[in-house]
Amino acid sequence: MPTVKSRFFIRSLTVFLVGLLALTGCLFSPDKNPDDNPPPVYHQPADSAWKVVANLQLAYVNRDLGRYIACFRDDYEFHLLESDWEDYNGDGFIDTYWGLDKEEEFHEAMFNAVEQIELLLMGTTEYPDLSDPTGQSWALPRTFDLKVYTNLGGGGGGVEGFRASGEALFVCRTDPQGEWYIWKWYDQSEN
Repeated sequence: MPTVKSRFFIRSLTVFLVGLLALTGCLFSPDKNPDDNPPPVYHQPADSAWKVVANLQLAYVNRDLGRYIACFRDDYEFHLLESDWEDYNGDGFIDTYWGLDKEEEFHEAMFNAVEQIELLLMGTTEYPDLSDPTGQSWALPRTFDLKVYTNLGGGGGGVEGFRASGEALFVCRTDPQGEWYIWKWYDQSEN
């Protein structure tokens, strides 16, 4: 059963086997040489808001938990859709968002449970976040398209997975060292 965090991305619809086979036929060709794919290049340091969002996308696709968590700091908040509000930390109160500990927990489980992830973040808009009284935060709205493959067809089974798309808002700011990080992430998808 998927966790709520993974449902954020995958709840939109289950990808049909026929559609996935058609979509992934050339992407998973056994004729490709793994040496043809150079290692991912992360922005270091992430000296602008768009660079930390690009790092997040790259870490997601590579299922690199360390690089993924490096996109956040201890004050991170993931703001949920109302339909996903729940008591995630067991304190008896309904949570409308969670912090870095749950983000890491959910993604460690997901990254270890899937065979491949494709994530496309689209958009280039950036503007000052007016809800931050310090004036130091930037908002980056993005449209996302996510494909999570739980089985790429090995062992005679068909390709299986999930696909989700929607809207997200990343609010980024700098840490004391001047590196940008994702401070708040708002799920703005339709229910």
